[in-house]
Amino acid sequence: MALVWKQQGYRQVGVNDPAVSPYCKCWIKQGNLVVVGVIAEGTSKEISANWNSPFEGDAVGSKFSKSGGLLQSGSLTESTRGVTTITTMASQQVWEGNAPHAFNVSLQLYALADPKVEVMDALMELERMAAPEVQAVSPVGGVTADGRRLGRVPQTVFINIGRNVVYGPCVIESLQQPLDAPRSSDGYLMEALVNLTIQTETMLNRSQIAGTYG
Repeated sequence: MALVWKQQGYRQVGVNDPAVSPYCKCWIKQGNLVVVGVIAEGTSKEISANWNSPFEGDAVGSKFSKSGGLLQSGSLTESTRGVTTITTMASQQVWEGNAPHAFNVSLQLYALADPKVEVMDALMELERMAAPEVQAVSPVGGVTADGRRLGRVPQTVFINIGRNVVYGPCVIESLQQPLDAPRSSDGYLMEALVNLTIQTETMLNRSQIAGTYG
């Protein structure tokens, strides 16, 4: 996908190192812009499902729950000591939905020739990708007095990790970038390790998973 983005004329900022395999790079795309960096240690994907036991602790019926406790304590008769009315159904797991796929992406940026384009512009564009565009005051009727429209939430992104893992649309939930890395004589950062938390916009169906493996 990254090669397709480049061939179609998308603007690319970030690492421009031909010595690094594309399978070791990560591309983050929004609109006609692509930020590329090297996949750093700690990059991972998390899939979680919400399973709960809604009947956990219940006996045959909720009104019998105290009776179940009495049976186990042996408070009734000697013949009922050590038995219970709780069944395996009480521990039955019920699926309540999957969470969206979550990615902890560590992106290594560094400059070979142009620290502004290879590092600083990449940092700026990642921050822009995570930012909204809203008005200072909520307009009435959907349009402000000077004709401007309502604000916009942050736009979604597409991510391509190592050319083999492709997801989108996704949202950037958090972004952490350093300010204390080495700088050039012009004041531009020469390198930066960026940590992003990215999630798919919705949970994925079983039928969609194969399509995310390039």
